[in-house]
Amino acid sequence: MPNEQTGPERVSLEQAMATAMNLHREGQLDVAEKIYRRILEAVPGYPDGMHFLGVLLHQRGRPDEALELIRNSISMAPATADWHNNLGNVLFEQGEAEDACAAYRRALELDGDLASAHLNMANLLFRSGEVLRAVEHYNHVLRLTPDNYNARRMVGISLSTLGHTEAAAEIYRRWMEDEPDNPVARHLYAACTGQGVPERAEDRLVEQLFDPFAEYFDEKLERLDYKAPQLVGEIVAREFEPPDGTLECLDAGCGTGLCGAFLRPYCRHLTGVDLSSGMLEKARPRDCYDELVKAELTRFLAACDEQFDLIVSADTLVYFGRLDEVFAASYSALRPGGLLVFTLEESTADDGGDIRLNHHGRYSHRKDYVLTTLHAVGFAETDLQPAVLRTEAGAPVAGLLVSVRRPAISLAS
Repeated sequence: MPNEQTGPERVSLEQAMATAMNLHREGQLDVAEKIYRRILEAVPGYPDGMHFLGVLLHQRGRPDEALELIRNSISMAPATADWHNNLGNVLFEQGEAEDACAAYRRALELDGDLASAHLNMANLLFRSGEVLRAVEHYNHVLRLTPDNYNARRMVGISLSTLGHTEAAAEIYRRWMEDEPDNPVARHLYAACTGQGVPERAEDRLVEQLFDPFAEYFDEKLERLDYKAPQLVGEIVAREFEPPDGTLECLDAGCGTGLCGAFLRPYCRHLTGVDLSSGMLEKARPRDCYDELVKAELTRFLAACDEQFDLIVSADTLVYFGRLDEVFAASYSALRPGGLLVFTLEESTADDGGDIRLNHHGRYSHRKDYVLTTLHAVGFAETDLQPAVLRTEAGAPVAGLLVSVRRPAISLAS
């Protein structure tokens, strides 16, 4: 039994668990998993070992094993609030919203001041469209942890969703007072008030939003019924079937690489570019890309003179307001006859504006503005279709699926 120190090569059960959990927190999952398993070999049924091995396996994309271990650990230690919260997280990411809600509720029955359970419950309620109830839990998080980044961001977005724009603006004002240099607070305040709206999301905002989010990005988008990569892939298949692996391709704003599998059969060389290093690290293990580059998109495109046969951009240009510069850079980066495929969110606001920065921080664009701007930089053969890109707060997000070509022969010739 490793419950007591017996020599220099033996450690106590508590020491072994502490070592494994530290490694787990540091992201050294291979070593942590080995230690958890050795603990369970020495002490079968040890609840802590089962629980945290389950959490680790969930992170590794093995939810069935994770759920079995976590449920078994809870059956042996049913009064541990954090464990019910972890169970809820696995269930939620598996699409079991009702069971996840029950797990979060049980965690809060055991510990009403467990901020993480309030935050997770709030996120679940928001995504289910129960925004008012979500606000109650976000506010509870802020009472417990006033500087909680996710709660500050989401309570403001939730209040704006409900039409309480002044209350949302006050949240962002206080946030900017606490953190004057925070790009997320500044951007959302502009979205909420219409004051100081930037032409596009600044680089630091994109990095701050997506770097910490990368680990769970794919699972979240799956819960939102995210369709942009599939829609882009269908356009590529329509234009280039059969796939012959001859194209020079760019995935512009590749994120975790969700477009990669759709593009790979058509590409001789596939480049992915993104501002978030965290996202690029998640894209790398997919083995779809020949090259991954951390760069701002417009600057990267402007340096790629007639390099690509195909450029795709799924759910990236929603962080651009004005589109003329990025369209012009895309045009110059395409070879004559090359294809650009992208998605946008469609603005249907009756304020007469071509561009709108919405309360969630993404831009939407009027269809006529998109067409006019594309044609102004020289694109032709425009195909623009309405599309539902995802669901948000229980409602579909209206989008545009666009494909355009650079003319094969210069119009000036």
